[in-house]
Amino acid sequence: MPRRELRPHHVWLIGVPLNLLLAVPAAYPVAFGMLGAQVLAGELGWVPVDPTVVDDGAGFVIGLGLVSVLFAGLVVFGLNALFAFRAPKLTAAPYWLAVALLVVLPGVLYWTHR
Repeated sequence: MPRRELRPHHVWLIGVPLNLLLAVPAAYPVAFGMLGAQVLAGELGWVPVDPTVVDDGAGFVIGLGLVSVLFAGLVVFGLNALFAFRAPKLTAAPYWLAVALLVVLPGVLYWTHR
């Protein structure tokens, strides 16, 4: 049985609600990613270093959090790839940019306006 091809608007109709739902459990990996970026920027001298984060040995916890970012990214990519690759006429760049924004932006807004 051949795989069913989808139209691009079907992929968008499936993808937007799916990625907004995936943003809920991805909020914690986003927080770890933000913390890891802050520590990395502090070590490079771009921003002042928060001594409570660096001196308390939180590097191991941040490293585990960044592993959760990788795992969440693989889950998001895998679920979107199930139907995004079935639409040959879909322009990939705008869709995958929207996927990233729909998953990451709610978490960033939640953690910065909390």
